Amino acid sequence: MKYLFIALLIIGIIFQSSAQSENSTSEQTRLMEKSDDQYTGGLIFLGTGTALIVTALVIPNKYDYYEGTNNGRLISILAWTGTLAVITSVPLFLSAGQNARLAARLSLQNHSLYQPIPLGQPYPNIPSLSLKIPL
Repeated sequence: MKYLFIALLIIGIIFQSSAQSENSTSEQTRLMEKSDDQYTGGLIFLGTGTALIVTALVIPNKYDYYEGTNNGRLISILAWTGTLAVITSVPLFLSAGQNARLAARLSLQNHSLYQPIPLGQPYPNIPSLSLKIPL
């Protein structure tokens, strides 16, 4: 039993570990795509919620004037659903902005210093601060 447990633990570690790391450009691309998807989702929730609230406001309260029945339940369902959809859109917009800011981050790299007059020496590398904004 002990050997079986150790074998399963080792196999589990092998399958969970990854030998390759992601490239930073793919991470930025992934974050920008995630930000765009969240922004689109936020717009969908905001538009749907607004349409439901406007529909709830436009529907008349009574639809049968002879019997006195009303649309109170339908109006409240549409209004609450629209309000919840509008409230749900706010965190989507906030996380989309956070992911976009995270994608446009500062990085420290070594860049070659190009001189207008070649001196016959290799170009020196100097540390520089660069701002990456994926468009």
